[in-house]
Amino acid sequence: MKTQILLFVAAALVPSVLADAPKLNQYGSLEDCRNDKNILYHAAPVSGRCYNIDNATAAFFWNTGGMLNPRVFTGSDCNGIEDPLSTNGRCMEKGQYNSYRCS
Repeated sequence: MKTQILLFVAAALVPSVLADAPKLNQYGSLEDCRNDKNILYHAAPVSGRCYNIDNATAAFFWNTGGMLNPRVFTGSDCNGIEDPLSTNGRCMEKGQYNSYRCS
């Protein structure tokens, strides 16, 4: 009986784990980001890899997918001033940031 309950709970959790994939989407405006429309670029970030944010991007959305320590950088190639992000993804104006990395 305990095995059946454990299998049921594990099966119930699988969709939520799969839905929480890492994501870095870039948009031309904050409104587009909030409405998830007119996406400019999409990446499924890999831990430790740096992603440059395009100059056409006005806002971006990130989801860590369980990775910790998301960071944005003022310089490209993850150089310059580094600022932490929440592990809970959301839309954010690009502002001064030019690159992103999560580990």
